[in-house]
Amino acid sequence: MKTIGLNQQEVQLVLPLLENFLASENVLNLKIRNYHWNVTGAHFSEYHKYFEELYDDSAENIDEIAERIRMLGSKTKASMGYFLEKSFLMEEVNTDVSADEMIKNLLTDTEKTISEMRNAIEIISETNDSGSEDFLIALMQKHEKNAWMLRSMAQ
Repeated sequence: MKTIGLNQQEVQLVLPLLENFLASENVLNLKIRNYHWNVTGAHFSEYHKYFEELYDDSAENIDEIAERIRMLGSKTKASMGYFLEKSFLMEEVNTDVSADEMIKNLLTDTEKTISEMRNAIEIISETNDSGSEDFLIALMQKHEKNAWMLRSMAQ
């Protein structure tokens, strides 16, 4: 079976990578929301607003990843248990994290995401799926910008 010009073997190689990014982006999104709701301190207003911008961008990323999975002909799995199982990021269960720790944690997660994307892009480049490759490159660039911003805020 061909899907958007790809053979089944190529699709089966790319899908798990995209599913990992979908899961991880959902875990990251919830972590950002946790921080948005629970941030305190001298920079509360700035961080509260910044975290809202981050989780809105992350929600857009989630939708785009899910749609890319659908373009490849697969159903998009969506449950918290599945996301936690497939994610390469860890959820944040602590609501008592300092604002500085929040920034550092998000930077660590963003850098991990970028690293995972670089690896996936290399794997996908060996297939005919230039659409997923280009998609991940653009998504990685968004995360690179976020890493730069977070690094600039880290103390």
